[in-house]
Amino acid sequence: MENPNLKNSPEGGVEVLKVAIEKAAVADLKDIQFLNQELCKKENIDFDPTINENYAFSKAGEEYFKSRIESPDGIALIVREGDEVVAYLVGGMATPEDYRSVKSVAELENMFVREEMRGKGIGGKLIQQFEDWCKERGVEVIRVVASAQNSEAIKFYEAHGAKPVSLTLEKNFGSK
Repeated sequence: MENPNLKNSPEGGVEVLKVAIEKAAVADLKDIQFLNQELCKKENIDFDPTINENYAFSKAGEEYFKSRIESPDGIALIVREGDEVVAYLVGGMATPEDYRSVKSVAELENMFVREEMRGKGIGGKLIQQFEDWCKERGVEVIRVVASAQNSEAIKFYEAHGAKPVSLTLEKNFGSK
């Protein structure tokens, strides 16, 4: 497995990858919004044209991310390489379905690692911190939703212990 703290230097050697994972603060809101916008653009183009590319900067999007940063029922993590935020994870407590025997659920709601930072273990470290947060709260089940055609994301989440439980099917009568 590749060491997440190392990367190839332009000279052909290896240099230390200096990243820090930290709990996001309101001061990090714009960085999270920009990364979420990248995520939504990719999802819109590759998997679901109904995804609003500008959601993060809408009033609802800004309120959502701010609440995940500030609320004890939410979590927002960022990854910095130097001064630049290169990845984030947002999640929180969720309502379990009435028809299931599960009492406590959390959802990894969205996560994005910049393309050039992928394959370095950053996503796995974010998931581990999210899982630790969930364990502290007595969560029984963590769920994550991925676009059905996003095989890379599905493989990633499966490699970190998630398994398919249900599949949502839609028939679109809209213009897209």
